[in-house]
Amino acid sequence: MLLYNTFVFFTLSAVILISIILALRQKADMAGMTGMIIPMFIGMNIGLTSGLLLGTVFRGDLFLSTILSMLIGAAAGTITGASFGSAAAIEGLMSGIMGGMMGAMLGEMLQPEKSLIFINIFLTVTLAALFLFKILPKTETAITSKRYYMKPLLTFIFLVFYLYSGSKLGHTWIETLKGSTPQQEHKHHP
Repeated sequence: MLLYNTFVFFTLSAVILISIILALRQKADMAGMTGMIIPMFIGMNIGLTSGLLLGTVFRGDLFLSTILSMLIGAAAGTITGASFGSAAAIEGLMSGIMGGMMGAMLGEMLQPEKSLIFINIFLTVTLAALFLFKILPKTETAITSKRYYMKPLLTFIFLVFYLYSGSKLGHTWIETLKGSTPQQEHKHHP
């Protein structure tokens, strides 16, 4: 269980770090709403993903999973948004809080197998947020050669391999969760 949790939080931390670096490098190209979209997107996705994970791990303690995931999402959105300015930091803060709250509630309600599917989906979407730095700037570049396609293709192959490996870790995570929490049966009729 610890290995999958580490995989998810390492991935989220890497996205935050890469986002900060890209934001500082491309700050001049991203002005106005573009600079607000990225912290909002990253704060929301990191809050949702961490909330799903913590809601599943701390099943039965919604307060703890909600507080932790709200703090993680708010920190991610604020730190990423601070690279663009104070308005973007506030936007990232609030969307991170909202994402953390929703993720924790969803993680609490879902079975671990379904949670794993959602966590993998949100990890993919969170990693895809890094492509916004290439898509949203004001400058447009023309494709000059076939070599231009190699970098995105290699990046895609690496991300598929990385997420597939994490998904395999998730199956042992589910088995550990099933062994540590008793199954509750709901009886509606006596």
